Amino acid sequence: MIKTEGVICVLKPPGMSSSDAVTDVRRVFDEKRVGHTGTLDPAAAGVLPICIGRATRLFDFLVDKRKEYIAELVVGAATDTEDATGAVIATSERVVSAAEVEAVLPRFLGEIEQTPPIYSALSVGGVKLYKLAREGRLDRSLEEKRRVISIDELELLRQTGENRFLIRVVCSKGTYIRTLCKDIGAAIGEPSYMGFLLRTRSGAFTLEDSFSIAELNEMKERGELGSAVIPMDRAISHIPALEISGISARNERLLIHGAAIKCADGREGKPLRVYLHGEFLGIGEVCGGELRITVWLGDEALQIKGMKLQGRVAPHNHIGAKLGFPTANLEGFDRRQLPNEGVYASVAEIEGVRRPAVTSIGRNPTFGGESVTVETHILDYEGDLYGKPMTVIFVSRLRGMIKFSSPEELSAQIAEDVRRAREVLENSKYVRGN
Repeated sequence: MIKTEGVICVLKPPGMSSSDAVTDVRRVFDEKRVGHTGTLDPAAAGVLPICIGRATRLFDFLVDKRKEYIAELVVGAATDTEDATGAVIATSERVVSAAEVEAVLPRFLGEIEQTPPIYSALSVGGVKLYKLAREGRLDRSLEEKRRVISIDELELLRQTGENRFLIRVVCSKGTYIRTLCKDIGAAIGEPSYMGFLLRTRSGAFTLEDSFSIAELNEMKERGELGSAVIPMDRAISHIPALEISGISARNERLLIHGAAIKCADGREGKPLRVYLHGEFLGIGEVCGGELRITVWLGDEALQIKGMKLQGRVAPHNHIGAKLGFPTANLEGFDRRQLPNEGVYASVAEIEGVRRPAVTSIGRNPTFGGESVTVETHILDYEGDLYGKPMTVIFVSRLRGMIKFSSPEELSAQIAEDVRRAREVLENSKYVRGN
């Protein structure tokens, strides 16, 4: 299974809805946590950024960014949907020049008011506008939805035919380009509509970053799908960075686990991309001279490292011993402190002595277990620990919990877990007790 997190830019074709694109990406990446950062009309094409995994936490930091479009302005006809998919409701025979179009464009720069199309997904009283329009129940709904939007750039690229013009628009979130085309026509004095629409940029994401669903499927077959994913910190590169180094080990642990530490950075109350020794941790904020990570996006293993679970060694069912890897089963611990189910390189501390270990947290699916247990195999140790206090210190997550087809297959995997744990724990400060 492909496990990755970040932003995928889908090159959406005309006819595909934004929700269809999300469904396709969810299937390609085998990931449930998928969401787009703003819809693109089904008839439109272009850049559709889609967040995968924990990158869905970035929605609020991506959704308000500027968009860039290339659209075709068609003068001489109007449609009820304001684009080429609707029914014609007005026509004109006058031929309009490029100079006439260019002359009215400056009127639309800056902040302007815009009335959304009647055939849009905006809601009034919980009912979509397009449904109200089809049922003839609009009344004052459109006036209620009138909004202020911002046009930063608007230029005529070229004339492509009689009464047909390509325009480029850079605008704020929530701008309807088809409504802009209708309003430009009104400023000229002629009916008009949007012939087609291509979104060329959404925030920092461009056509060059984008892939069609077919291309993503091909990359998956070649094992190259990860190269299409934009890392989470690059996706929010518009947010200023804060590099942290030279702080104590205690303050590192506090920061990683969500506590605030003193920070002299003067950018208070603003989101910051936080890096510790060059490693991306997530989005933080300085408030009252203290820094706290508000959106954790760093390596989840960092939040495991050094975590302790205290309890007592309980009687066990000897399944581990039968597989060749006897375990000490922990009981009496605080279940609120349990890490996620899985297998971890760990350290077992008993009577003040620390020993390298492998700890499994889960329901033991291979043997049909129903309750979550904490089972620790202490490397190179023989002895009876029943009834003794034990502290398990988690160092690194090795894998998730898996159901194996046979005890032999499970035993082989445990041997691999032990090998990897030895590599992780060799010269580890957690074993030395520093």
